Amino acid sequence: MSSELILRPIYADTDAEGVVYYAVYLAWMEKGRTELIRDTGYSVADFKKEGIIFAVRHIEINYHAPARYDEHILIRTGITEIKGVTITFEHEIINKETGQLLVSGRMVLVALKSESFKPTRVPEKFVKILQKYKVSKEID
Repeated sequence: MSSELILRPIYADTDAEGVVYYAVYLAWMEKGRTELIRDTGYSVADFKKEGIIFAVRHIEINYHAPARYDEHILIRTGITEIKGVTITFEHEIINKETGQLLVSGRMVLVALKSESFKPTRVPEKFVKILQKYKVSKEID
């Protein structure tokens, strides 16, 4: 199962031609991840209360076509792997009106102890909750 979020680019997201600036997609991927976690009934703040924060360890992004100002954009986020200290998220950013894949990407987060910034295993209770959002294939 994946999590879905719909948004519309604003002027601040675009260049002079009304095309979404390439770095904006990273922020959209972050929004998708945040919504996936919210969909579980938890929030990023709940992880922090447990003494865990997450840092980006690796990111891949593939640009297929541009998003433009005011289009309806679907951000689909799933999890492909939860392993030890890491969670791998897969993202698809799609033009909701046409169904065209605009951007695909993968982001690996590492769990860290909030006090020491040392890697720590993702707690089993969160692993069980996040398993619901595992997708069977990698996006792209």
